Amino acid sequence: MSRLRLLALACAVLALAGCGTVVRLAYNNADYALRVAAHEWFDLHGEQSDLARVRIEAFHTWHRHNELPAYERLFDGAADRVARGLTREDVQWAIDAVRARYRVLATQAVGEIVPVVATFTPANFEALERKMAEGNERLEKDVLKIDPAKRDRNRFKTIAGRFEEWLGPLTAEQEELVRAFVRGGAAMVPVMLDDRRRRQRELLRLLETYRTRPDLRERLTAYVLDVERARGAEYARLAQAREAELVQLVLDLDRTMTPKQRAHAVAKLRSYARDFQVLAGQGRSEPQGGLRTAVPSAAGGS
Repeated sequence: MSRLRLLALACAVLALAGCGTVVRLAYNNADYALRVAAHEWFDLHGEQSDLARVRIEAFHTWHRHNELPAYERLFDGAADRVARGLTREDVQWAIDAVRARYRVLATQAVGEIVPVVATFTPANFEALERKMAEGNERLEKDVLKIDPAKRDRNRFKTIAGRFEEWLGPLTAEQEELVRAFVRGGAAMVPVMLDDRRRRQRELLRLLETYRTRPDLRERLTAYVLDVERARGAEYARLAQAREAELVQLVLDLDRTMTPKQRAHAVAKLRSYARDFQVLAGQGRSEPQGGLRTAVPSAAGGS
């Protein structure tokens, strides 16, 4: 149920957007984006659409006032640690903090989505299964049915670009560190895809079986919180190793940072902490630039 993570992930992704105005505009319209996503994934109609809108708006309000202050503290804390130079404990602190925020977010999101799931018909489940299949097909095309050298180049461009948003241009040494990290992840891809399909089948069975039962919330919460423990043995082993490689990459990049890069990273972290502070204090925004419009009727109305 990757949509449950959308707001949390958006905060990380939007931090790469380039300026506070973009971050704030996008966040203030995040409930609209979630409504569009819900229609795309579940093909909602009529009263379903109305109920989804109410629950998503409630979730957005909760997130603004409860989670954004935590993100502010997290980004400020990260800025302090980057400023003095990262240790392995600092990187683990960041990983643990993100996981903790995901657990809070997912638990709240499940509570909001359960009433919508209770209205699902076979057509909604067919739409969800179709979207899952489409996503898996795109992943296969992009990461399996592609020349390995091209795949590595694409992955390098993506990962290096993310680090450059925080640090500015990478040095030749830093680029080689990223290339080595990319090469190390090839074995994990097919195992990850197989495990993804297994988990998707489990989710469909769970939703179809417990759709109207009082223990749906408990079971769905367990599903979204047990992401790591529910991995297959091989995927769990590879994922643990991959996380260790990522931690080492971050430490190696920190070790090779120029003073200019470090200052750039600290300033970015402070800037986004202030954005979260401002957003947390705002109420629901009014339409901006035409973004908050009705969901197209073909998607079920609003």
